[in-house]
Amino acid sequence: MNWSLQSWPMRAVLLIFVMLPALLAALSPLQHGRAPLWILGTLAGVLSLSLIVVQVLLPTGWLNFGIGEQNFRWHRVLGISITLLVVAHILVLYLYSPDDIGDALILAAPTYSRLGVLSATCLLISVGLALTRSKLPLTPADWQILHSFLAVAVVGTAIAHAFLLQGTLDGFAEGLLCGSAVVAVLMAVIYWHLQ
Repeated sequence: MNWSLQSWPMRAVLLIFVMLPALLAALSPLQHGRAPLWILGTLAGVLSLSLIVVQVLLPTGWLNFGIGEQNFRWHRVLGISITLLVVAHILVLYLYSPDDIGDALILAAPTYSRLGVLSATCLLISVGLALTRSKLPLTPADWQILHSFLAVAVVGTAIAHAFLLQGTLDGFAEGLLCGSAVVAVLMAVIYWHLQ
């Protein structure tokens, strides 16, 4: 059997692997009694971290979906999608509780909130730099180091944010999501820096 991710069964496994944490979070008994805005906001956060698993591996070629050189294009598309999900996560939670988000943005909130702000900030810096990359005086090697550093910062702080939060993801779903994000980022960093 072909174990590359070009085969349909492997694509299905990857899709399930990425979507399972969001599905488990949506169906979790921890969501009972929660306001719909809170649930939508947290699911946007869970889905954004789930998509990072695919997004960071696309440029390596390990997730070749038969799109060839367009892997970088899809990496960018998913990067923008993840950013939009993070913005939705923040905005919807702001609609649910403006005071909590306001406190987080001025860093007068619990550690998990500050970590979420740090992760979102690193993500916005990474996307901003990527969108202006052609104007930056960076060599490809310098760019790769900077982009890798920001990816590790985004994922590391997002995982800490998720682990410290109580009531969104717990148990298997949390371990699956956070573990797969760590493995994906480490694999991507190793791939790019061992070339």
